[in-house]
Amino acid sequence: MNGPRGLKEQEFDSLCTLVNTVFRSDGAGRMEEQYPLLFASENFDQLFVMVDDGVVVSHVGALTRDISVLGCRMSTMSIGAVATYESHRGRGLATQLMEVAVRKAVEQDAVLMPISGGRGLYTRLGAKRIGQYALYTISRDTLPAGDGATPGDDVPAGEGPAAGETVAGDSDIRPADAEDLNEMTRLYAEEPSRYVRSTADFRKAVDAAWICDRDGETVVIRKEGRPVAYAGIQKRRPDREDEASRARLAEIAGSRSALLGALPRLYDRYGVDCLEIVTTASDNELASLLRPHGVTALPQGFTGTVLVLQPERLLQVFEEYIADVLGPGVLTWDFAADSVVFQSGGQTHPIATGDLGALVFGVVPPDPDPLKTVSPGPVRTALECVFPLQLPWYGFNFV
Repeated sequence: MNGPRGLKEQEFDSLCTLVNTVFRSDGAGRMEEQYPLLFASENFDQLFVMVDDGVVVSHVGALTRDISVLGCRMSTMSIGAVATYESHRGRGLATQLMEVAVRKAVEQDAVLMPISGGRGLYTRLGAKRIGQYALYTISRDTLPAGDGATPGDDVPAGEGPAAGETVAGDSDIRPADAEDLNEMTRLYAEEPSRYVRSTADFRKAVDAAWICDRDGETVVIRKEGRPVAYAGIQKRRPDREDEASRARLAEIAGSRSALLGALPRLYDRYGVDCLEIVTTASDNELASLLRPHGVTALPQGFTGTVLVLQPERLLQVFEEYIADVLGPGVLTWDFAADSVVFQSGGQTHPIATGDLGALVFGVVPPDPDPLKTVSPGPVRTALECVFPLQLPWYGFNFV
């Protein structure tokens, strides 16, 4: 057995056979095409493998990208496509690969490790479900249809929308293409909690036509010829009864009002009676726009788990933000062996380092909230002023 180590170029086909055997036995596409960021040749050194007699038999995929939360930037290493042939399971191969991934992540100064899974392989390392998100379900008859010509209604020949394009009021909706990428990158960069994503990353994600974990497309909403919003949309799944009549906006950026104004056309585009929108719990604008229509969010946790790799660095990243909100020195902390001790106004309270991610980024019940364990007083008041912060949603960075 050779490994754990990074993938060699000549082993790529063997790796593809492994991950497609494990994850795509139903024939629903190929992993290397659906996740081009993860399986890019420049990322081979972060595709950790065990090789037996020239065959890749176990794999842990890692993708390093920065995130930005309210302008505070840190590095993350996301984990996905974890697979082992059945014939080689029970030997601890995936555990060895995860341990190597964690070591490399820390060497690269990654602070967080988002993982697209929640099994014991990850929780034994300390990974937990953290983060707060919102799922909105909007039926076709919930929002006003809005103004604007329906394609084919009194539109002179040659003056209607281009192929694949629909018109809503003074805006148009069309599949994203190469000329939209720069503006999409800018729209996403204006989100307060996000991955740091290049135009090159956008191009790969859009071209893959695979949104998180299923078939989809990216559409752009344009006003006066300029993109003002976009959505990565998972298409309906006719083979599943509960998903046959709905599509899901799995990543959004830009004008929320423009997105909602586009919904009537999106119902028709995807042949559904219901659209879901996944967004961050901190998306107050979308919440305020939907509330008058009786639409409220269903709280959602992170779809997998997250490992805090460097607890001290996590608080260091947000140190200036905390001082901006509370004032310098109002909330301080010291690290002990297994806890961080917060101090404010003469009160102290320890939080286990394993619970720090839940404190900083919040949880969704019934997962325990460490903030609730803090007695009323200056420490609790200070912590409630600065936390929880919004952990970015995966979106196109799902692996």
